[in-house]
Amino acid sequence: HGVLRKGATGKPLTPDITQERGQAYLEALITYGSPAGMPNWGTSNALTKDQITLMAKYIQHTPPTPPEWGMAEMKNSWKVLVKPQDRPKKQMNDLNLPNLFSVTLRDDGKIALIDGDSKKIVKTIETGYAVHISRMSASGHYLLVIGRDARIDMIDLWSKEPAKVAEIKVGIEARSVETSKFKGYEDKYAIAGSYWPPQFTIMDGETLEPKQIVSTRGMTVDKQEYHPEPRVA
Repeated sequence: HGVLRKGATGKPLTPDITQERGQAYLEALITYGSPAGMPNWGTSNALTKDQITLMAKYIQHTPPTPPEWGMAEMKNSWKVLVKPQDRPKKQMNDLNLPNLFSVTLRDDGKIALIDGDSKKIVKTIETGYAVHISRMSASGHYLLVIGRDARIDMIDLWSKEPAKVAEIKVGIEARSVETSKFKGYEDKYAIAGSYWPPQFTIMDGETLEPKQIVSTRGMTVDKQEYHPEPRVA
């Protein structure tokens, strides 16, 4: 529904709409879901009756605006665990990297690296919450993963045992990360899009040092109205 509940994948849930529907309607919708894709939070036992009552009351109020997340916050979260000069210059293990799978262990806050040849788990690695995307760098040296909490982890796949070498948090909520693959720029940059704040961040491709933040807030094309939440997916 969007951070500000103005509508995204789900429909808008602003107070003018939810208050008109009323408490009983909202509780039923949350409990049983809808054919349009709303999950049945109640009958699936994901939420208790009391929690559903509280949620129905909550969405009848104006949603609070989350805090911003700028360069200062990013740099404060940024960590280089192994410097580039201390990393291997060639693959030091026998993994078949083109057939290595990065599998999200959603609620555990981890990924599992699985050998596609043997189907065995090579290693599990702690990450951000509910990793949404795993991306291999152009050289195959690094695997970048990003959680829904906007934390990015860079994993060195060439070391004797795959391990994290850098991490950063680029926002409050995010979904996507990618590395530069254009000829001449291989592994030079990384880019991540955030749901909140609505922006994308360009980083150094070997350290994840944040270089530039670009906001996507602005005027809509059709009605020329200000859009506060054009999230980057």
